[in-house]
Formats: sequence, C-alpha cells, structure tokens
Amino acid sequence: MRKSAIVFSAIVIITVLLISCFSPIKSSEEENLLHALNTIQNSLEANISYDKYAELLVRAKIQVDELKQSGQNSSCFISAVEKCYASYEIARKAWKQKLETDDEKRKQDMEMTFSFSISFASLNIEKANNCYK
Repeated sequence: MRKSAIVFSAIVIITVLLISCFSPIKSSEEENLLHALNTIQNSLEANISYDKYAELLVRAKIQVDELKQSGQNSSCFISAVEKCYASYEIARKAWKQKLETDDEKRKQDMEMTFSFSISFASLNIEKANNCYK
C-alpha cells in the first residue's frame, strides 16, 4: 500500500514536471507583436499624435496578419491580439471622428469610446501575456 502511494506520487510529480517543461513558449514573432502593442499603449499614454498612432497601427496589423498566416501560434494568443488590435482600430476611428466634429456632445461620446477601447486593448495585451503562463 505504501509502496503504491510512493509510486503514484512519483508518477504525478514526473507528469507535472514534464508538462511544465514542454508547455509552449512565446515565439520571437509573438514577442515582437506584444512589444508593438505595448508600444502603442505606451505611446497613447505619452500623448502621441493621431498620425503617429495610425502609423503604429499599420505596423501592428502587418505583424498580426503575418502571425495568423504562420498558423503555429496559440489560439488563446491569436484571439487576444486580434481583440487588442480591433480595440485599437475602434479607438483610431473614434479619435478621427472626435477631430472632425464641432459638436461637443459627439466629441464627448468619441472620447468615451476611445477611452473604453484603449482600456479593453490593454486588458487583451495582458490576456495575451497570460496565454503562456
């Protein structure tokens, strides 16, 4: 009885170690994409211009598309970065509309949309990071 408990414990420990050793790790492409998304987030906090923001989004979109085409990535990770990018795109559209309108109520609505979208993007960056933990 005692011997079987020791063997069972050893099997459990070995299984846990093997699973943790062989868990997937982020690829360099995934790391680069996370860096690009974090750069966008940090740039927004540093009050970048709309044009610079749009430029950063184009670069991030290219990286998202390339990563999706490789087909070798975690579905959790891809889902999180796609949601993050989509949120940044919604924020870009809200920012543009805010710049183009004279209606104060519309500006407030677009500012709220922008803020919400940026917050959601930040949460998805965190989710993407957690996909490999």
